[in-house]
Amino acid sequence: MGLEGEILEISNDNYTALSAFIESLNEEQESFRYFKTRGREALENHLFTFLALQDNTPVGYGHLDGEAGVVWLGVVVKQEYQGKGLGMRIVEFLIEKAKELELPAIQLSVDNSNERAINLYNKIGFELLQKKDAISIMKKRITSTDGVLQLGISTLAFKGIAREEITAIATQNNWMIEFSSSFPHQEDMEEFFINSNVKRLAHNYFPAPLEPFVLNLASANEAIRRRSIDHCISGLEISKKAGAPCFSAHAGFCIDPDPKALGSQLNVNVPINRDHHWDLFITAVKEIVAKAESLGLSFFVENNVTAPFNLREDKQEVLLCSQAHEMVKLCDIIDSDQFGILLDTAHLKVSSQALDFDIDSAVSELEPYIKYIHHSDNDGQKDTNERVGQNYWFLPWMNKFEHCIHILEVKNISQDLIKEQIEVLNSYETE
Repeated sequence: MGLEGEILEISNDNYTALSAFIESLNEEQESFRYFKTRGREALENHLFTFLALQDNTPVGYGHLDGEAGVVWLGVVVKQEYQGKGLGMRIVEFLIEKAKELELPAIQLSVDNSNERAINLYNKIGFELLQKKDAISIMKKRITSTDGVLQLGISTLAFKGIAREEITAIATQNNWMIEFSSSFPHQEDMEEFFINSNVKRLAHNYFPAPLEPFVLNLASANEAIRRRSIDHCISGLEISKKAGAPCFSAHAGFCIDPDPKALGSQLNVNVPINRDHHWDLFITAVKEIVAKAESLGLSFFVENNVTAPFNLREDKQEVLLCSQAHEMVKLCDIIDSDQFGILLDTAHLKVSSQALDFDIDSAVSELEPYIKYIHHSDNDGQKDTNERVGQNYWFLPWMNKFEHCIHILEVKNISQDLIKEQIEVLNSYETE
């Protein structure tokens, strides 16, 4: 039996009905903890929210919550109405709503001890995506995107073009823009980003500060590390004001190079304590993620690129998170639904050759944690942000990541070439 005619759709206008329902929950809150750390502001990200009614009395709840490219299903049934099929009907109703919204997939988290719910989700086509100590993440594909992704363009593609012209081009083409380190410092850049009328994201060294520095969340220099953390927190705050779902930054590293040295051979053969830098990095990321959670946003860390010319004589890696196992370790430690990996495919290509690991095995290992992807190509020796073609190594993986944010990060190309690159990325075959 469906729920049509037995629901109350929730918005800010009738939030008091939802608030009263939440307050009426007792033991149910042990497995449904969504509103323990959220209030009315959570509805800003919701695609659909409703209460299930019986005799005009709320007896269950469901939502589709869009966070950083992932849509999460949430459901709870009051204890006295459990075991009567209501939970199944709420989930099936949300699946139908997801189809109406043409969502490619939805995800949910469930306690590993809740075998009843896990069995329910298995019956209706949810598959295990990731199993942690206490919870499992499950995913259900809803509709195929038929090879059409919501894909954005990095400002690296628009070298020498003023920000006003970039946003005008984006508006004309209905493109999402990722603002990154391609801009020098401009005093009003935060205001410009917040008030722009294009769909936009902020990434890493944006907006550029007046005094240049290398953003390093693992720096042993307390001033640099503090400045890096504060920059990411500021990035989250302006993202919130702009209506963007997230902020992303590069993983940390064990040295503090000059800003002008980035992308070139670094002085890597210096004394380092990698474990110490890792601990500093973890502490920094935890602080940033806590801020992201308080704002209802997500924070993503991008994998570093270890090039052959930056390998140490003692084989230690100066850069953190160039390899899959370390990125997985990071995600397991942070353990937040509002944290994940920004996979730079070009970085991974170079690192796989320098560090001699299998690139496809790395993607397979990282799949549950990837929320955001940068696309460009290179010769495997250096990250040069070249164009992607039909032989782009990541194309066979695209259908696994329809739910992710996708950004074309190719340098200095024309509008026509951007459109060609978008066609290439949309040319993958769906399952």
